[in-house]
Amino acid sequence: MEQFDARMKSLLKDEYDDFKKALLEKPVKGLYLNRNKKNVERVLDKNYVEHHPIVENGYLYDENYHPGRSAYFLAGLYYIQEPSAMLVADALPIEPDDFVLDMCGAPGGKSCEIASRLTGEGVLIANDIEASRARILSENIERFGLDNTIVTNVDPMRFTKQFQEAFDKIVLDAPCSGEGMFRKLEQAIDTWSEEKVLECAHIQKNLLKGAYDMLKQGGMVIYSTCTYSYEENEAMVHYAVDELGFELLPLNKSNGLCPGVDLDEVVRCYPHHYRGEGHFIALLRKPGNSPRKQVRTIKPSVNLADLKVLKAFYQENLNKKVPSYIIENNGHLYAVKKNFPELKGIRVLRNGLYLGEVRKNRFIPSYSLALTLTKQDVKRSYDYPCDSEEIKKYIHGETLEGTGKKGFGVIFVDGYPLSFYKESNQVKNLFPKGLRR
Repeated sequence: MEQFDARMKSLLKDEYDDFKKALLEKPVKGLYLNRNKKNVERVLDKNYVEHHPIVENGYLYDENYHPGRSAYFLAGLYYIQEPSAMLVADALPIEPDDFVLDMCGAPGGKSCEIASRLTGEGVLIANDIEASRARILSENIERFGLDNTIVTNVDPMRFTKQFQEAFDKIVLDAPCSGEGMFRKLEQAIDTWSEEKVLECAHIQKNLLKGAYDMLKQGGMVIYSTCTYSYEENEAMVHYAVDELGFELLPLNKSNGLCPGVDLDEVVRCYPHHYRGEGHFIALLRKPGNSPRKQVRTIKPSVNLADLKVLKAFYQENLNKKVPSYIIENNGHLYAVKKNFPELKGIRVLRNGLYLGEVRKNRFIPSYSLALTLTKQDVKRSYDYPCDSEEIKKYIHGETLEGTGKKGFGVIFVDGYPLSFYKESNQVKNLFPKGLRR
């Protein structure tokens, strides 16, 4: 790590000792609330949490608090995210009907926050190039109960072929050398090298060029890394402005956020100034002002026999209408928005809201669908406190004693949907096996 230390000494000068001291302290933990759920702050233990100093729906929490172990987490009430990373989505101005691309979206912290701010006609494509990371991204989108999001697994540059000047906003949390994660992840230290810094800078240039091509005139890209190196941060912004033609927009600095090395408009997060890990953020705008170019939209396609089964399920078990736009993939049904784009040659993992599967003329509802429902939406339900034995048993995969109301219903935890069940003589557990604990 001598090379890294020398680079940081050159960068920080008299502040270097304070920086090294901060790296020995325990990482600061954070979470933000799901905007699609009501009154979520009431489920947090106020003895262990405090408001994020900048992010409206963000919180910092004590190391003795374990929100990830709670059934509230499984119900998608919040997303656990490092406090500096939380700043990225917060700094991007989102309009409710924006068409947004998250180029490198996994594990999903920025995607979930942005998608929860889109309403009406707003759509997010959340992508990651690595298959394993894209699956985690899809799982987090599912847990947040999002129906306006498409999850893809492809090299983000593939989008440039069919989305020229098509996006209102783009999130580019670029692959980087990870210097800002040294305190949090030992793996980041093990994989660091000066060669990696230069390799990442090459990738970042290509991604910025792709983002420029895909943005409409007047569109914005939020560029971020979790590293300190000038080559991956300010140098990339200079490239974006001087060679691509982006305009650099100023970001607010408060609560210990620092300006860039030679750019006052950008944000640098250092652990000895700000309660979080190392991060860099820049907001860039494509010059001009024109509507985004229209893209070909997806066509609903569903087997009529399967649609009949789905309608029967809704009529028997739910108090809401069947979605208007449905697509089918080998018996698996998805509710999509009418303005979802057609994605040719793009591997799609999740297309909107996964409703469930038609199997042997029966409909099996999904965890995804359950997480979008309210008590008014369902004809049968059970509601238990988060710390109840019933909830503990249910997320462990056990059956529960019921009241004999046969059919499908939803288990709620303190009023928030958790999972479907099916009752005959007992409450049959439909909580996903992969999530049981």
